[in-house]
Amino acid sequence: MHTRATAVAAVVAAVLTATLSACGSDESKQGTAERATAAAESAPASSTPDCGDGDLSQADWMEDCADDGPEKGDQPETELAVGDTFAYTDGLKVKVDSITTITEWGEYDTEPEAGQTPFRVTWTITNGTKKPYDLDEFGYQAQGATTGGETESLYVELGSKQMTGRLAAGRSGTFTSEYSLAKTDGKDVLFTMTRMDEQWLEDGSFLGEDPHWTGTIK
Repeated sequence: MHTRATAVAAVVAAVLTATLSACGSDESKQGTAERATAAAESAPASSTPDCGDGDLSQADWMEDCADDGPEKGDQPETELAVGDTFAYTDGLKVKVDSITTITEWGEYDTEPEAGQTPFRVTWTITNGTKKPYDLDEFGYQAQGATTGGETESLYVELGSKQMTGRLAAGRSGTFTSEYSLAKTDGKDVLFTMTRMDEQWLEDGSFLGEDPHWTGTIK
C-alpha cells in the first residue's frame, strides 16, 4: 500500500514540476505545423475566389482574402487548415485530410434530423516514433466555426473507420468521425485533436495549445 502511494505521489510530483517549468517558459508547445502550401502556390490565378462574394465561406475567405492579416508564416503553429499536418515533438503526426458531406447511408446508420448537415472528418495518423502508439490515447471533437454551434455525433458504418487499437512504429492509419451540424450554424468546422497519453502528461507537453483545423464542409 505504501509502495503504491509513493508511486502515485511521484507521478503527481512529476506533473506538478513539469507544470511549473512550462509555466515559466515561453517554449511550451506540443509541436509544429507542416502546411500544405505547395498546391496553393501552383494553382492558376483564375482560381482565386471573388472576395466580394457574400456566399464565400468564412474559412475560404480567411485563407484566400485576408491580405491585411498576419502572414501565413506568423500564424500560430496550432492554427491549421484542412490538408495541413501537425507534427508532435516526439514524432507523431496528424493530418486532417477532408471534411465532407455524408451522402450515403447503411441500413443501421443514424441519419440526422431535418435542418442538420451530416459530415465526416477524415484524418491520418503517422507514427514516427520507435514504438507502437495506443490510438485510444487521442481525443477529438468538432464544433461549428461560423457562428459557433455544437455538433452531434452520428453512428455511421458505411465508409467510416473508428480510431482504436495500436499503430505500429513507422506506419500510418486513416480514420473518420461523423457528426451533424445545424444548417443555421453554417458549414465551417473547427476540429481539435487532444493527446492524453501518460508520457505526454508527465513531461508537461499537454500544457501547449492543442492543434485544431478549420475547414468548410465540402
